[in-house]
Amino acid sequence: MSKRIRKKYIIDKRMQFRLTIRFFFLTLLFSLFIGFEAYITVWPVVSGAIPEHLVGHVLSLICFRFLIFVLPVFLVIAAFSVVFSHRIAGPVYRLERTLDELIQGEDVEHIHVRKHDELQGLIEKTNKLIDIMQASKRAGKSNPLPK
Repeated sequence: MSKRIRKKYIIDKRMQFRLTIRFFFLTLLFSLFIGFEAYITVWPVVSGAIPEHLVGHVLSLICFRFLIFVLPVFLVIAAFSVVFSHRIAGPVYRLERTLDELIQGEDVEHIHVRKHDELQGLIEKTNKLIDIMQASKRAGKSNPLPK
């Protein structure tokens, strides 16, 4: 089987957006915590070593550099969250499509996902269900599920 190259990383906009927002929120909380820890650890030493009239200027420079550093970090986080959420959204989309086809009574093929995609166990169980449904259809049974 040849490898397919994904060109579309936004599959389920709502789900991927929710995951990205949650990832941003956790990252923001973690960053604020680390920043606060650095501030209460370093600032007493720094503020005692600089003249009183430069304290405001130093604080503004620190804040400015912090904001400049945070912007690229957030862009990288956004890119990674889209890629990582794609590993969930892709299999979910494929599962939903296959289940819709099964409900309509169509013959479906096994679901194939990439090695690093999530939901591997659910995909395997769905493939077993597809096998049972197709075997039942061939045998002409009305209730395909084993008891």
